[in-house]
Amino acid sequence: MRGKELNNGRMAMIAALGIVAADIFTGKDGMQQLGLGAIRERTSRVALRATAEKGEVFQPAKQMGATAPLGFFDPVGFSKEGDESGFRNLRAAEIKHGRVAMMAAVGAVAQHYIQFPGFEGVPADLAAVTTAPGSYGFAALFILSGVAELAIWKQDDKKEPGNFGDPLGLGQYNEDMRGKELNNGRMAMVAALGIVAADIFTGKDGMQQLGF
Repeated sequence: MRGKELNNGRMAMIAALGIVAADIFTGKDGMQQLGLGAIRERTSRVALRATAEKGEVFQPAKQMGATAPLGFFDPVGFSKEGDESGFRNLRAAEIKHGRVAMMAAVGAVAQHYIQFPGFEGVPADLAAVTTAPGSYGFAALFILSGVAELAIWKQDDKKEPGNFGDPLGLGQYNEDMRGKELNNGRMAMVAALGIVAADIFTGKDGMQQLGF
């Protein structure tokens, strides 16, 4: 069973890396990558027709997030003029993945030095996912994340994508900080993907990859 767990864990790491990479380059979630995004596409077409009837054309390039030095960056053209619903879905996914990636990138570095009590024998790289009790912690985190997304932090269509209020009361929810969050999230997604890929091919954690 330990051998099966290891093999399943290795396959899961490759699968997760593939899903993340495909999401970054295509903007499609796991199910859409399998061609099962018809419902969302129909919703986007309905929104497009409604916008056209009003005589207003939604412009993705004029939305918040088009910041220097790249400006509006959509080289593959996933964002369509007039498709506000589709743009909101893509932007919500971008913000969500960016926030997760920022925590993941920091965690990949911090876990080299910091381990919780009871987890001293758990590796500091991706092997932690398949090594008990690290695997138990991963399962608990996976469940808690699912509950938070499905029951607590639900996107309100009346608010901007990614707007879940100001839980810490920092008073920094403005266009400048939102732009910085987007850019930091984009960089973090690239960084996290690089850390995971390097870990798979070298077996080194985030800090070991830097020679520490």
